[in-house]
Amino acid sequence: MSIFRQHIGSLKRKKELDKNAKVVKRRKGDYAPTRLFFEPRTVVKGRTKFKWGNLKDFYPPNLANPLTCRIPSLIDFLETRQPKYFFYTLEDWDFDNDDNFPVEKELVCKAIMYWRLMLFTNELDKESSKIVNYYLNTANKIISSRMPIFGYWPYKNGLVHYYNYIKDDTYKDRNKKQYFISFNPDIPSMFLSYFDELREKLFQHERDIKLEKSLKVKEEYWIKIFKSIFEKKKIPGAVAFKTSFNYQNLDLVVASYIAWEHNKFRPSKNEPKIKLLADWKQIYSIYKEVCFVRDKNPDLFYKDKISITELCS
Repeated sequence: MSIFRQHIGSLKRKKELDKNAKVVKRRKGDYAPTRLFFEPRTVVKGRTKFKWGNLKDFYPPNLANPLTCRIPSLIDFLETRQPKYFFYTLEDWDFDNDDNFPVEKELVCKAIMYWRLMLFTNELDKESSKIVNYYLNTANKIISSRMPIFGYWPYKNGLVHYYNYIKDDTYKDRNKKQYFISFNPDIPSMFLSYFDELREKLFQHERDIKLEKSLKVKEEYWIKIFKSIFEKKKIPGAVAFKTSFNYQNLDLVVASYIAWEHNKFRPSKNEPKIKLLADWKQIYSIYKEVCFVRDKNPDLFYKDKISITELCS
């Protein structure tokens, strides 16, 4: 038996492929519906077996097949919807020639972003959250072991670390240094969402202190709020509250907290041993830059809004 020039040697194998088949609906006057079978291109024998690697329940619906086969394991993921092929994609990715695969890179970022959004919406039950967390942690382990990916080292808050950055002869790169912290250029909405979610969490508490002029009173107020709504391990120490926070307005309070939190993240073991520390001024500047990018190119952010809508519908 041969389908699309791929030989399928037995009825048993045909039945296995049938599990991944897509139904092409019949139109009036056509013959009976046909089924398209996909023979995965990726050799899995001897490779890592991933937990829930065949489960299709959490396949991101916002992915479109690029109709190329430049990265076979990625096409297998798109056609079979089995996460194991996504992890094989990360293992097989040719990072030295990363710029040659812009479409494929976007698909990888979208898949990770979608799983993150699933957790952010809090719509999952305990078992589903466990599975999605496993997917994200597995992807993170593979990515961390192969750093740097896409030219930077990503963090879960949407920020990235650059090392040995090569400047372009452009205006936007005029002040760039070799080592710096920025937002994820492939998923700029990730940092924006992270910032806005924290802002929303604190917004309801701002009205009681918004008109206050004394920074001392504001400092005492916000410290009290943080201690009342955050878990103990997520509360900065007294020294950090005193020296690393700006209490002038809500945006600067949010930027201060994200900077403190980011500096607590443990870097990948393969990340260069150059300590990059964030501060409130830098985080706020990054936030304003992302807002500018959103206003200038809203399509970059609109795609992620679609995925959230699909998830919650």
